[in-house]
Amino acid sequence: MNAYFVTQQKTSSLLRNVARAPTVAFLLTGLFISAPCLAADITTASTQSGGRHDDGGYFEVGGSLIATNHMDVRNTDHRNIQPSLLLSGVYQYKGMFAELVHLSQDGANLGYNFWNSEHWSVDFLAANFETTWKKDPDVDVSTLNEAQRNDYLLADEGLYVGAGIRATRYWDDNYVFQFRMVSDYSENLGLQGSIKLGKSWQVQNWNLYTLGSVSYLSSKLTNNLFGVSAAEATSQFYEYKPDAAFNYGLEFGAAYPLTPNIVFRSTYRVIALSDEITDSPYSQANYSSLFNLSVSYVF
Repeated sequence: MNAYFVTQQKTSSLLRNVARAPTVAFLLTGLFISAPCLAADITTASTQSGGRHDDGGYFEVGGSLIATNHMDVRNTDHRNIQPSLLLSGVYQYKGMFAELVHLSQDGANLGYNFWNSEHWSVDFLAANFETTWKKDPDVDVSTLNEAQRNDYLLADEGLYVGAGIRATRYWDDNYVFQFRMVSDYSENLGLQGSIKLGKSWQVQNWNLYTLGSVSYLSSKLTNNLFGVSAAEATSQFYEYKPDAAFNYGLEFGAAYPLTPNIVFRSTYRVIALSDEITDSPYSQANYSSLFNLSVSYVF
């Protein structure tokens, strides 16, 4: 998931961060455009046979209008509806790949596609970049008064940098399954993983898909992102130590080619959040939702 611990309202922030840096990263963006499907997150994992492991890629740029619910008190600049720059791209060369997929729950990826068969593709994710909440590690909490601790706990955006494995299974021309597990090696934040199952179909010129997912966050990760220690606790942010969390998602999408290079897309995603997250003093909702309309030009 985005990471899933990354609030979906912050997706545009991830894109801005990736656009400023030389880093690159759920079903069928690749199917929606005339581009080869490569080793990719499930957003670009086309169920079309052939071409999944060829060298090459695509890039697209456009505009997006995103509607989300407010699910975290730390997201102080949240707006229910906001415009966003759309930047997406996937490129593979001799197994090495880079991915940046608009609204992907899995962030940006650099990796290597090291094993394939007729129905399976297995990738090593060398660097998975995802925006997340991060407390300032240089602050001595014992020196802060309550107001200062409140400001400290509101935190700021940080970066989850993980590595791990991703396996994708294709069958019956329009089904795709993906397993993914990564662990942060930059700040040692913890482990996260997901399983996803999607189906696509075509109705005249419309490409449609549905996707279900289950995501896992280790107890170390949930504590780093949603926990409050005894030393940090205030009247606003009570002490809280969550266990491991499981979230459940469902997504629907549609795309229509306006021209050979211009694509219209619509996406709706809803995620039922674990009690380990919703019971946190940071939580504002027991679910996360996203609705997106976009138009992009594909190169």
